[in-house]
Amino acid sequence: MKLEQKYTRRTALKLLGFGSAAAYLAACAPATAPAPAAEGDGSASAERITISISHIGGGSLEGSEKSQRMMLLRESFPNIEFDNRWVSYAGYLEKIPLAIASGDLADLQFCNAFNDIPLMMEADVLGDVGPLLQEHGKNILAVTPEQAWDSTLYDGMQVAVAHNVYDLNIWLTIYRKDWLDKLGLGVPQTIDEYGEALRAFTTDDPDGNGQADTYGRVLYNTIRFDDDIFHAFGVAVGHHMNGFWRERDGQLALDWVQPQMKDALAWMRDVWADGAFHPDSISIPLGHGGDAFLAGFVGNQYSSWSSIDSSTERLHAITPEVELVPGPAPEGPGGRGFTGEGWPWCYVVPKSAQHPAECVQVLDFFYTPDIVAQVFCEGVPGVTNKGLDENGWCVEFTREEKAAMGDDWANKTTEVLDITTYQGLWLPYNTVGGTPIFPNFPDDMRAHFEAILANKYSETALQARDISQEYIQLTAKKRPVEADKESWPGLQTRFSEFISQAVAGNIDLDQGWEEWLAYFDANGGVEITEQVNQL
Repeated sequence: MKLEQKYTRRTALKLLGFGSAAAYLAACAPATAPAPAAEGDGSASAERITISISHIGGGSLEGSEKSQRMMLLRESFPNIEFDNRWVSYAGYLEKIPLAIASGDLADLQFCNAFNDIPLMMEADVLGDVGPLLQEHGKNILAVTPEQAWDSTLYDGMQVAVAHNVYDLNIWLTIYRKDWLDKLGLGVPQTIDEYGEALRAFTTDDPDGNGQADTYGRVLYNTIRFDDDIFHAFGVAVGHHMNGFWRERDGQLALDWVQPQMKDALAWMRDVWADGAFHPDSISIPLGHGGDAFLAGFVGNQYSSWSSIDSSTERLHAITPEVELVPGPAPEGPGGRGFTGEGWPWCYVVPKSAQHPAECVQVLDFFYTPDIVAQVFCEGVPGVTNKGLDENGWCVEFTREEKAAMGDDWANKTTEVLDITTYQGLWLPYNTVGGTPIFPNFPDDMRAHFEAILANKYSETALQARDISQEYIQLTAKKRPVEADKESWPGLQTRFSEFISQAVAGNIDLDQGWEEWLAYFDANGGVEITEQVNQL
């Protein structure tokens, strides 16, 4: 069965007529902006201006608007009208390419450096923001690792104004230990043992309710988050279809075209045919990959080590005897590993922005120590965190305090769930525990947040952290190449289609594999590979 031509990120540009004319108009947008605000005066200019922000914080636009971060932003910049262009995490994959195609990017545009910026660069909607960062982004530069900027460096230009600085090398596989114990299974060590556990979770009634309503695992959204399985065969997809490169025979090569990739897909295809993967796996929306696990229907999840405690709390509301346990990456013929993500998330300021200097000032404001200290804590002030202390620094509840609240704590988290998704306004840093303590913190502020961190995680979570770090693997490709602009988005789309259809058994695997290799060679894969090896 031949792979059908699909609506892709690149064809969106062509169908909506976004070509040289629109790019020219974007390039001709005013190059000057109103005079920047004086340092610390809390406003961007004497006249009132508008800045739009596209981001994924909050479970809804209303939730985003109610967040501490959004209210602080509006209060601190009274001369700026902020157009909050909230986008759901589940919807951003489709909406960002359409925004690029229509020329309607926000002034501060959230995006994925590996997936979205190649499309933006092909459309010529981004320019060099390096000088803006030097002039207006001193706090951003102070806390961002130098290597984070590599993924957005094109033709000697820096095109991102902020990168995520939180740790995304955090992944591992976690199990329902109560299910393993009931079935007489240990924590899987090999890919064969792993397959046995997934099948048993599905067929052997691990929850003891007499119903055929359990599954081994949820594959997540076109199989873009399942690299623990792939690494067992010596390849990886790369989270969010970012790609994974490693040295082979003295050259860097993309794992997507290695024969071991076909072997991994064949293994997953067999497990799928046995019903051990949740049937909604491939089509499940972003942001909902853990729903079935947290509802008690799935026995294994590829997740972050830092989520074990919160996942246990959620599951205890359903089944008090639930116990979660972290596991190592399953070992197979190609080795083992978990993929670390690095710094994929960023903000860009397109050429169409009328006030680029103020855009950078707005982001830099959130990196100043006094502001970070107010918004760095998990939760909503006065509800799921304690608010600010006498120094104006936020304070979290400890694990012991949460446990003492019992049902009241569960009710509190439910009450503000719509606000707390990505803390209401997505920023390129996370909460305490997700982001390393910033190097520009004064000593007393640093000690305050380190004390919060010391009380944040259980022994099980810390054990999971160590396992995660033991098996982490990183791609060898450090920054984009020229051919990425033209070819990478199309290759991503086609590869995503192929592996989803292959695992679900909707195509002949041998024929589909040969067609994918031919597509890669004919649509820029060779050029990208050559240029990566010239870096």
